[in-house]
Amino acid sequence: MNFEGWGLQRWANHFNQMLNLANPPDRYRFDVGRLAMETSAQMFPGDPITKVEKENLEGFAGALVPAESRARWGIAFGKGQSPGRRRFTIAHEFGHYLLHRQKYPNGIHSSEADVDGRTKLLVEREANEFASWLLMPFDDFRKQIAPRDKPDFDAIGDCADRYEVSLVAATLRWLRYTERRAVFVNSIDGYVNWAWSSEAAFKSGVFIRTSAGPVELPAGSAVAQEQFTPEVRKGIDHPAGVWFGQRVKEHSFRSDKYETAYTLIHLADAEPKSWSEDRPLEDTYERFVRRG
Repeated sequence: MNFEGWGLQRWANHFNQMLNLANPPDRYRFDVGRLAMETSAQMFPGDPITKVEKENLEGFAGALVPAESRARWGIAFGKGQSPGRRRFTIAHEFGHYLLHRQKYPNGIHSSEADVDGRTKLLVEREANEFASWLLMPFDDFRKQIAPRDKPDFDAIGDCADRYEVSLVAATLRWLRYTERRAVFVNSIDGYVNWAWSSEAAFKSGVFIRTSAGPVELPAGSAVAQEQFTPEVRKGIDHPAGVWFGQRVKEHSFRSDKYETAYTLIHLADAEPKSWSEDRPLEDTYERFVRRG
């Protein structure tokens, strides 16, 4: 079979169809490193992946590394990653192997932002999308959480467990297909580290711009006040004026392991705004903070 020119979704669909036919007991928790080595040996015997292992280096999440002869490849993942995080990193680097190894014969090193999908680099976004499609098949994921559902962290956490990925990966996967307006916020010590809006939220002008640096959390939010109670994790309602100048439901909790707070914000439906192409895009969060 000629695999030249296959895109990320075709590759992911190929492996998912193969797994569906085999129907192993661990269908959604399969060994992705073993899959990478065995299938690359069959499909690309001239330069397969022969090693998947931990690398004790600082400053990277994972890497696709060639042997000196370029006849073999290895996947390395950073130390200290949770099992779900490690599994997604391996899938991400497997995506680089399938899609990019010929263009980058010296290999590719991926940062945390690259593996999260928050980078603007096309090759990293493609590898991240491949990993999402491979590990969290869309047809199965939307059976767990429908596009119009308003899940809390427990519901998304059930999906993270089902696919053996991190809660962050499962949340970003859901945000990419939900029809609702929602925003996911990663914050440290009272400041937004990064945030991701669903398409419906983004098109309505609701997003947090962090390209210029961390943004302070709104003072009235539960996460800013460090109210990490079970009730807040399940979701509390805020009136207009706390987040984005609109009524929202905030779900927040703190991970002591990563010293990071995670917030999921649900907003009511709204009509998308029409943006003029000749004027800069301003988000409602910045506008609200400036007025305050």
